[in-house]
Amino acid sequence: MMKYFLVPFMLLSFSIMAQDITDALRFSTQEINGTARYTAMGGAFGALGGDISAININPASSAVFLTNKFSGSVDFTSINNDSFYGNNSILSSTSETDFDLNQIGAVFVFETNNENAVFDKLTLGFSYNRTNTFDDELRFQGNNSESISDYFLNRAQGVPLDLLTPRSGESVAELYQFLGEDEGFGAQQAFLGYEAFLINAEDPLDSQNTSYLSNVFGNNFSQNYFEQTRGSSGKYTLNGGGQIGDRIHLGVNFNLHFLDYRRLTRLDEFNSELTGINDIFFDNELRTRGSGISLQVGGIFKVTEGWRLGFTYDTPTWMNISDELSQRLETVSASQDVAIVDPNVINIYPDYNFKTPGRVSLSTAYVFGVSGLLSFDYSYKDFSAMEFTSDGFDIQNQDITNLITGAATYNFGGEYRILNTSLRAGYFLQESPYNNKALLDDTVGYSFGLGFSLGNTTLDLSYQRMEQDRQNILYQTDFSQEAQVQSVFNNYMLTLTFDL
Repeated sequence: MMKYFLVPFMLLSFSIMAQDITDALRFSTQEINGTARYTAMGGAFGALGGDISAININPASSAVFLTNKFSGSVDFTSINNDSFYGNNSILSSTSETDFDLNQIGAVFVFETNNENAVFDKLTLGFSYNRTNTFDDELRFQGNNSESISDYFLNRAQGVPLDLLTPRSGESVAELYQFLGEDEGFGAQQAFLGYEAFLINAEDPLDSQNTSYLSNVFGNNFSQNYFEQTRGSSGKYTLNGGGQIGDRIHLGVNFNLHFLDYRRLTRLDEFNSELTGINDIFFDNELRTRGSGISLQVGGIFKVTEGWRLGFTYDTPTWMNISDELSQRLETVSASQDVAIVDPNVINIYPDYNFKTPGRVSLSTAYVFGVSGLLSFDYSYKDFSAMEFTSDGFDIQNQDITNLITGAATYNFGGEYRILNTSLRAGYFLQESPYNNKALLDDTVGYSFGLGFSLGNTTLDLSYQRMEQDRQNILYQTDFSQEAQVQSVFNNYMLTLTFDL
């Protein structure tokens, strides 16, 4: 049976392992998700409103509705990754698919019918919107001059041998748990490496020995790395809006955010040396869960009957996050001796807090009567302002300051109506939040869609494609060698909208 235990020490040692800039950006970014009309037009809805998903980027969008509306969307997503890693790298291709509920929501319109009222009408909205899907798979294969044994060796240096040696009758699980509770994450890793014979004590007869040697030889290692991620993030929104006169629409959102992220990694390493350890199999499974709150305020202004301007401010999201981790290590020596270290323990770490950056959005649109429209949105986030606000994350916060910058997103969309059919297209560009775009390049996407009006009901379809190039770190290795990943995302959306 898997054992759970709470690690009572502060997060200093674990945070160095578990969370990095990649995770911080995962908490702080969101995909272009929503109704099929919204995604078909590239998410360029900040000055338009009148769509349930538009409320998520400008809360004044609800005040544009004329009648009560409900919409629900399901989507099918495929992610294809081509990866290159190390010397003599082999192209590794993986694909992952996901079918899920993307959004659901409703808006209710209340006419004031009062000449002295400030607002001519008020609106109340509720919605769920998925912001990210984490279902993905990556596989890398190639040669590397670095061995995973160095990861364990580096964490063992300075740890007394006495701590890594089980007492009489003490199990692997009990010692692993003791080290986590009393000595920290690094000592746990040292124990895994020592118990699996990856490292040897320089003086095995001295219980206070603190110096270790690697039991892996050579300088050319064949490595296979597999990473599978699952989960999603999203938000529940309570919206209030109002219309003043014919030209001013205002709104505010209160958002509840959630995050559920699971990552399984497996590193297999092989060498052909005649002594020492030849084969290493290292597994890690991390689960991260979080919740948070944020606010949004926005307005849509009709400059003329056709020309509209929009403005939105998103506050930072204040999140509380928890992590769980389990590990397993197996080795095979040149003489075919097998060592398996499986503590069968899940480390449960103390919750910590994180703040995402706020966002400012400006938008404009022109509506050509009933025949169509064009729309453009610009938004900006200063990603260098995101921050782990709990103690023990000084290294990550310094990395954010040094490596991360502000980034803009540009959304373009258009729609043309022919009788009861609407033709739509969109394009968007999300700038990289890294100073060095080799780590993560800009994300570019385009989309198309159709809409069919059936009286009080509308059926919308969309297709969205995104492309992104990035460097991917090998989680829990310390390798300087990174994989080059080219990703293509394809999304198909179906939305049903009807009057209430």
